[in-house]
Amino acid sequence: MLQTYNLNAIVNFPSRSQGVSSTTIDNIFIDNLKFSNYTVFPLFNGLSDHDAQLLIIKDIHLQPQSHYGYTTRNINNNSINEFKIDLSYETWDCVFDLNNNPDVNTLFNSFLNNYLRIFYNHFYQCKITRRHKHTPWITPGIRTSCKHKRFLYLCTKSSNDISLKKYYKQYCKILANVIKEANIMIIIIKLIYQQIKSKQLGILSKRKLTDIKD
Repeated sequence: MLQTYNLNAIVNFPSRSQGVSSTTIDNIFIDNLKFSNYTVFPLFNGLSDHDAQLLIIKDIHLQPQSHYGYTTRNINNNSINEFKIDLSYETWDCVFDLNNNPDVNTLFNSFLNNYLRIFYNHFYQCKITRRHKHTPWITPGIRTSCKHKRFLYLCTKSSNDISLKKYYKQYCKILANVIKEANIMIIIIKLIYQQIKSKQLGILSKRKLTDIKD
């Protein structure tokens, strides 16, 4: 189930040691598609028989990719109904056969194998690729204002207060102006960056020409 969301365990060393036994009880799950350059090691605190794990992610400040993919399962009403039908037809003889196989672990594994076989048959995995929408003009303040606008909209739908509706219209108008100014600022910043870049290229080209003449 965790791999459906690209979450994988990265702790490959014992996190609990007692006597002659060592087990990996505690673990850390991360998305290996987003974080590939990392280091994880045990941290011995001496306060418990469980050792802590320290994770250092080295590429967390990388630029966001234009595309990202993730794996999910195709779950809809039809697949759920077919899954329920197949479960109702399952006899579970291998699970309730206590006389021939009294081992509880074996019975549980048989139940899990049959259940997962039906589950994987109806809810198959599919990989989805999506494109990141780079919207630098959406600041935390604009996000908060949009949430407040949504709250005011729901309040006006369930109320006949004229002053509330008037306040909502004014709030929408102010927010629209703020979003417009934010878009303009982003465009201006991009133009300034392009001008600086072109000037730097011009200076570099002049230097190369003078070096060639010399």
